[in-house]
Amino acid sequence: MAENKAEQKKLQDQDILQNVLNETKQMATSLNQYILESSSEELRRDYMIVLGEVYGRQKQVYDLMQQKGYYNPKPAQQQDIAELQNRLTQDQQGGEQQETGQSQQMQ
Repeated sequence: MAENKAEQKKLQDQDILQNVLNETKQMATSLNQYILESSSEELRRDYMIVLGEVYGRQKQVYDLMQQKGYYNPKPAQQQDIAELQNRLTQDQQGGEQQETGQSQQMQ
């Protein structure tokens, strides 16, 4: 019976931490949107400060969950990392080419 209570507490703790992790992700998403849509530089800076704090909290919760064994993401394979890096490089180069083309059209 004591083992059952310990298991229930573990699930409760895990659920609470998962909810906190999800909430910090949602807060970061909302703050990103506020930053992108803000017309006030002062407000934008304030949102960016808060966003940094939210990122810090998210990292703390993530680390705690990982430490307790509640959150164990699978390590990325080296091939997957290389493919993603290639795609990002191609996307970035494509964006730079579009910007160059647009600026040349404006001249």
